[in-house]
Amino acid sequence: MTEQQFLAVLAPLIEDITGNAFSQEQLDVTFGDLDIDSLNQIEIISRIEDEFDCQIEDSTLRTIRTPRGLLDHISKSTSPA
Repeated sequence: MTEQQFLAVLAPLIEDITGNAFSQEQLDVTFGDLDIDSLNQIEIISRIEDEFDCQIEDSTLRTIRTPRGLLDHISKSTSPA
């Protein structure tokens, strides 16, 4: 999965939730600073998991603070072994 593929899925989700446009420059901004609360963060992650057919462990969920953190984890999870 490329960063562009990830953004193509993530940006519309964030825009739906916050009403604000999301761009590549915001990948390192925390979810809190993007006005995304913990419940909305779980919704975003769940939809990303469905889209990229992967699963994030609960213990890992607590460590993901930014969209880039989510991208990095999903990239590792979907990489061929």
